[in-house]
Amino acid sequence: MPILKSKPLRRLSERFVITLAPLYLLSPFGATFNAVVIPDTHALTYGLMLAALFAWLVLRLRDKWRWHRTALDPIMLLWLLAIGASMLANPEVLRRGLIALWFVATYIGAGYFLQDWIANRPSCKELIVDGLLGAGLMVIIFSALQILHTGRLLQPVSIMGNSNALGSVLVVIIPFALRKVWRARAGAHRAVWRIYSAIAIANLILTLSRGAWIGLFAACAMLLLLLLAHFGLLSPARFLVWWQKRKERTRRLALVSSITVMLCVLCAAALVVHSFTLKERSADLRTEIWRSAIIQFSDAPFTGQGLFAFGRNNGRHLSIPPAQSYAHAHNLPLNVAAEMGILGLSALGATVLLTVQRLRRIWHVKTGEDRLDWIFFVAPVVGLAVHHFFDVTAMMPAVALLGILTLALAVDTSYDHRIASARSGNLCALGLALLWICLLVVGFRNMQFKSRYIAALRLPAASNEHPKLGEPALRYRQALDSLEQLIASDPTMPVYHLQSAILWGLLAAGGEGEAIDAGIEAFERFLDLEPYHAVSWANLAVLQWQADDRSAAIRSMEQARRLAPRLPLLAIKLYQYRNDDRMAPISLPHSRYNQDFTRYQFLAESLPITFLPQIAWSFQRP
Repeated sequence: MPILKSKPLRRLSERFVITLAPLYLLSPFGATFNAVVIPDTHALTYGLMLAALFAWLVLRLRDKWRWHRTALDPIMLLWLLAIGASMLANPEVLRRGLIALWFVATYIGAGYFLQDWIANRPSCKELIVDGLLGAGLMVIIFSALQILHTGRLLQPVSIMGNSNALGSVLVVIIPFALRKVWRARAGAHRAVWRIYSAIAIANLILTLSRGAWIGLFAACAMLLLLLLAHFGLLSPARFLVWWQKRKERTRRLALVSSITVMLCVLCAAALVVHSFTLKERSADLRTEIWRSAIIQFSDAPFTGQGLFAFGRNNGRHLSIPPAQSYAHAHNLPLNVAAEMGILGLSALGATVLLTVQRLRRIWHVKTGEDRLDWIFFVAPVVGLAVHHFFDVTAMMPAVALLGILTLALAVDTSYDHRIASARSGNLCALGLALLWICLLVVGFRNMQFKSRYIAALRLPAASNEHPKLGEPALRYRQALDSLEQLIASDPTMPVYHLQSAILWGLLAAGGEGEAIDAGIEAFERFLDLEPYHAVSWANLAVLQWQADDRSAAIRSMEQARRLAPRLPLLAIKLYQYRNDDRMAPISLPHSRYNQDFTRYQFLAESLPITFLPQIAWSFQRP
């Protein structure tokens, strides 16, 4: 650690920490989907973040670090303006925006933290790359274990929980592995890294993540382009002269390799085209979401619909279910346009422009082996950026932080002479430290709320797994007591009202008449916050029918039908309500939409029935 006086011990501790950090980041305890949703390890994560902050401050003071201005400093105010205008113009989604703002501030803080560390300790870049490759190996091993355990070859998710997110990680890892191949001097080392690269590429192919495939192609194309530019071989005449000077064996090997690569690209292109013929992978799965994003942007072109509000408004334009609900537009520019409008697009465009200008400046500053080494840092940035035209895997914090780390390596400010004065540099460092302290305090408080929330949702599961603990109805009431306390503490959090409404509905379906009114009230509170949730309108209609308020039930079912016109079950129920038809409706078939539609999976897994819980025929009024 930095407080150790022995230089070898300091270097060993620094190597240990930098190697461990990417492993933890991509682990089920760090910043992957499960790690974010489940609060069990959040205290450890916040503790590690606090330790990193302390180590950074000690190093800054001890070694008198200088503050380097970054390429993105000029447009931070534009981003803040876009975010602020979007939140102020959409107060109905302010709670969503505040959640998203915490993550945005965390990413900004992480970016400045990494930039400052790398600028003042450029020697740590190699340690960071080694740490990323170690984390990549962990991800690949878990992919292999998953394939062996499930017997399913395609679409492994490893520890990322999503094949597209896994693809993003591999798009970053593969260029770094190729960098090791390029730099290796010993034949054995080169062979090891070639095997690593080949296995990583094979893993990427198995994900069936077409966006990640295109991202890797873009990364490799950029890598080849920059290498040719570095050696002055972009001119056909100069390339021909260089080619004729190569040995015959080298030319044959290069020709065979080029043909092999071209065949692989053609095969990959054929696979991408063929994949659109598969029902689960058809093009309209993306085009529908993109159309929704364009409509949302056209409805509020200047400020957008609000930060993190795309998923909420998606139900206005798609029939959900049977269409699956998504929290993002699967295209970063469209997502920014839908949520932050023209201001957000301006900030995004300025970010890209300044980043490209910064990369061009570094290209001219660096020479020789230094530039060759840097080229391999640019490739994954390009690959990840291109992938985000087809997906927004940065919604997972692990991918977002991985992208920030990769960008920090590429736009290394240690070569920039624009250094702040000692006073302003100390003020910037102090401001960054205060930002992190505020983020940790807010995050720790939210962790306490989330822990109580998850504990409440686990109560129904306890009665199913351990019958001796009590009847399900008793556990539902215990969960409701906990949820009511959370609602009193934070009445603007929609999920608390939804889970409370579902539990009241289950009690009502079990014959508890007093639960009907409570369920209706809870669903109405939720729908005031999330008015485009078709399933909740249908569930509200069921409770209203049970309460003999038939006109209200018909109105609610009509609203559900308008939001989800492609779900046959809603048409059946609406017909029954309008005609007072008591024939037994068709039961809802088991599908992933039934289980995951609410996007609040803990309660779905806790209940002994499939979703939609109150629309299934067994819950209808006799």
